[in-house]
Amino acid sequence: MVPTMGALHHGHTSLFEIAHQQADVVVATIFVNPLQFNNSTDFEKYPLQMERDIQLLEEHGVHYLYNPTVETMYGSGFSTSVHIGGITDLLEGASRPGHFSGVATVVTKLFSAGQPDIAVFGQKDFQQFAVIKRMVADLDMPIQLIMAPTIRERDGLAMSSRNVRLSTSARLEAKAISQGLSAAQSLFSSGIRESQQLVEAVESVIAPTSAAIDYVKVIDSASLQDLSSVSQGSVMVVAVILDGIRLIDNHILV
Repeated sequence: MVPTMGALHHGHTSLFEIAHQQADVVVATIFVNPLQFNNSTDFEKYPLQMERDIQLLEEHGVHYLYNPTVETMYGSGFSTSVHIGGITDLLEGASRPGHFSGVATVVTKLFSAGQPDIAVFGQKDFQQFAVIKRMVADLDMPIQLIMAPTIRERDGLAMSSRNVRLSTSARLEAKAISQGLSAAQSLFSSGIRESQQLVEAVESVIAPTSAAIDYVKVIDSASLQDLSSVSQGSVMVVAVILDGIRLIDNHILV
């Protein structure tokens, strides 16, 4: 299973390719989940392109599409929520209250409906993957999770359905996010192990743009807690607001 919210791009199609390598039958889900949007305007502006999405699914050999309605997912009287403690209070969870309860609830329902053996998610949403991994372990779900590498545009910007909403000038500025992460990796490769120096390297690249930085941190890949000293496998995470659009990215230090 490859759960998505539609508006598919090459990042999604890379997930389908990985799924084909792992399983005989690949199911994609498309559902724009209202529970994970704490901003109603963001939900209303989420791009929809179902005809194009179906074409991409066919081109990439996806066997089945599950495309439920909001009424199907959350009918009259729906009152259940799945909450994962701890790691959902950090990073995106701190900035977007209720977001991860919405994610966990919808993914639980998708897993219940589809009963997948394997589910594939993208690394761009690193915290989301960590939350789902915790949920699957805690609830004894017999599902293997695969985190697929982030797919990037030619200039390094992580592919996202939100990118199409950026103005021309903001789109040019957005590449600073990945450039900052690359600068941090270069420092790490040179022997720097103090997280603050890596954070400042990222911030210094983004600062000249019009982006408002929400956070730049180096975190432990499992607990998602801030690190003062970093090592191979530590994760740099970034969130900015650019042109009114929230953009996130990350890089696992190697």
